[in-house]
Amino acid sequence: MPDPITKSGITAADLRAYLFGIVCHLKKAESFSDGYLENKIRQAEDQLARDLGILFKKTVIKCEPQPGDQFDLEEPAYDYESDFFLGERWGWLRVRRYPVRSVERMVFAFPNIESKVFTVPAAWIRLDKLFGVIRLVPAQAAIYAPMTAYLLSLIGGGRDIPQAIFVDYTAGFDGPDEIKVHDQDILELVKRLAVLEIAADGLLPASFSSSGDGITQSFSWDLKTYREDTRTKESHLRDRIKGVRLAVV
Repeated sequence: MPDPITKSGITAADLRAYLFGIVCHLKKAESFSDGYLENKIRQAEDQLARDLGILFKKTVIKCEPQPGDQFDLEEPAYDYESDFFLGERWGWLRVRRYPVRSVERMVFAFPNIESKVFTVPAAWIRLDKLFGVIRLVPAQAAIYAPMTAYLLSLIGGGRDIPQAIFVDYTAGFDGPDEIKVHDQDILELVKRLAVLEIAADGLLPASFSSSGDGITQSFSWDLKTYREDTRTKESHLRDRIKGVRLAVV
């Protein structure tokens, strides 16, 4: 009977083979049940969803959905920052989930969705799917006027307004096959994080020996180095999908 499919498509057999190739001898790897390994894979997937916003399946996301709306995930609205339209920003906004597929609606509202001020025309939205960044480029000056009147007071006063930008969008991979084709780094990181979860249970020895045909071999595994290398890979993946982080000194 085949292993049940996880959100990333990684199976218990895949993780068992990975353990055997990285840190375990065969008997130790075979001692872990399918259910145990699958739980560790799901924990790793959930961690990446929390830390990096990665969604392993296509997900419809809404800010403050209305009764009758069809959606998979609800998110809080985004903050309006005082420099949102200043300089070269052009209404720059990064959404929380990866990978972004489309933006269905963007509304400026304050203080809640019932007090709609301006719904951004679809033609204005420029979407960078790679980094999940929205830029607004006004394409119709005539309907820009009502938004301008609202924004002038905000810009003039240098105000930040919490949760004033409502974005409905679709994000996530279209199933495990798309991940395998386009993002092997994510699959590698899921396996690494699952290994760390198993190590946290105290089930992976730091050293072990293997005997066969009168020959004994000893192996050792540096968990600290493996953990640090995994965190580095996660940091590199974060920079790739969210852009390089900058610090102001």
